[in-house]
Amino acid sequence: MMIPPLRWLVTDLEMVTLPDSDLNVLEWEQKLRDSSGDGLWITDDDMQRFARDNHQMIDGEFFGSPIDSTTTDASQAVIRIDFFDSTTVTVTLDRSVIGTSWEFELFLGPGVPASSIGSRDEEIADEQRRAQEERDGQQIRALVRACLQDARIDEAPPLLTQLDAVVGVTPSGPRAWALTLERDEAPRVDLPDGPLPETPSYRTDALAVGGELLIWVHDGRMQMVELAWFTDEMPTELPSVDQLVFPAERDAGDGERTP
Repeated sequence: MMIPPLRWLVTDLEMVTLPDSDLNVLEWEQKLRDSSGDGLWITDDDMQRFARDNHQMIDGEFFGSPIDSTTTDASQAVIRIDFFDSTTVTVTLDRSVIGTSWEFELFLGPGVPASSIGSRDEEIADEQRRAQEERDGQQIRALVRACLQDARIDEAPPLLTQLDAVVGVTPSGPRAWALTLERDEAPRVDLPDGPLPETPSYRTDALAVGGELLIWVHDGRMQMVELAWFTDEMPTELPSVDQLVFPAERDAGDGERTP
């Protein structure tokens, strides 16, 4: 890499130096632990010394910002170098400032676009968020399927076909998820725009009726799922399928399903 002189923010450091190095890693690690804010700022000379004396970087996260930057965090970073668990190294950089050689990409692999130079913690949080959204999407599909299988409307079978054609379930608001359908596999239904006529409710551990599940239709296709709530505070968990209460169950009045 062709890196200009930078000021560096260290947020994680665990390394083994070369045998002939006089770099006191324990002292630097203690400085990092004692630092306030987002990490420990070091000079470009210090960073060059870390690179020169390094034998094994076990864990390390370094953000390089322009020398004249004045921020106390990594918001103006033009490069991030992240060593993780002695086995993985990730380099995120601004190519308008830092150039790379073909040997660099040969060593680390081809680059991929990145929207920003984020931190390891941010990447972990993003991965956790995406995993949670995937789990929520699967749960929404299961809830919609249970509702359609119980629905006493002629359009239930083609709506189930639409559900099989759903290729994306993405959050679109508080307790609301947009459905993306593969149009060629999603036959339209003859229903007015709005929620389906049969609306199941759902119970919670504390309430017999905690809210209702609305399946919104637009232009003959399912468009959105909404989990409205009747409590003062918005629920933080999705109901399970066995917590759904269908209209026939409500009509029975005693909690038993009518034939």
